[in-house]
Amino acid sequence: MARTAAAARSARRVLASAAAGGSLARRFPVTSVLVAALIAARVMRVTAPEVTHRWQWATSTTLDQLVHHPLGVLLGSIPWVTDGPVAPWVALAGLAVGGLEYTVGSLAAFGVLFGGHTGATLISEGVLGLRVADRQLPASALHILDVGPSYVVAASLAAVVVLPSRHQLRTVARLALVAILPAMTYGVVDVDLDSVGHIAAFALGALAATVPALRRRADPDRASVPAPPAADPTEAPGAAVATAAQR
Repeated sequence: MARTAAAARSARRVLASAAAGGSLARRFPVTSVLVAALIAARVMRVTAPEVTHRWQWATSTTLDQLVHHPLGVLLGSIPWVTDGPVAPWVALAGLAVGGLEYTVGSLAAFGVLFGGHTGATLISEGVLGLRVADRQLPASALHILDVGPSYVVAASLAAVVVLPSRHQLRTVARLALVAILPAMTYGVVDVDLDSVGHIAAFALGALAATVPALRRRADPDRASVPAPPAADPTEAPGAAVATAAQR
């Protein structure tokens, strides 16, 4: 009996966890898809490294591939973390993208992060192309591997910091921004591809956060503004004013 009761409790905990996870996925679909993609990409890298290597190069956002299949490489390049552990990127994605999705909603959050990712990619690859054309770099530089979630994270985090979101969320986002900024902009003096892209992503995310429509969606006090009292259609114009004056 004791074993049966323990098994039942374990089953209930599993079901409760699954239900909570499903609720989070429905509330934060963009963040959930990104986190799942990051984890799946890392599992694939461990279990099938050769296939992962081919997929990474197939989705690398080089100028040539951006010209021929832009949407495929822009989306497909995001989940690949080529260096270091994936856990910090999962945490940053949860904070930056999850915070943005919580603040402005899923559709607007996707527009900001994908727009920032796309713009930063085009700017960084464009600068790289200009340097190759100016003979500052060899032509082989046009074919370096360019994948990862960093532009998405940078644009989302900058947007959360600038938007009028919840005070606690903005505080945590600011601390995270201060922590990752040196690493993300290291090499900008040498016009490094990643550093240029990161600065562009930060700037684009902050710029998107100044759009009035987005700021209205992010205003935490927008739902607490009381609606004006409805006028009584039975009263003659000016009757309410007269009554108030008598009091």
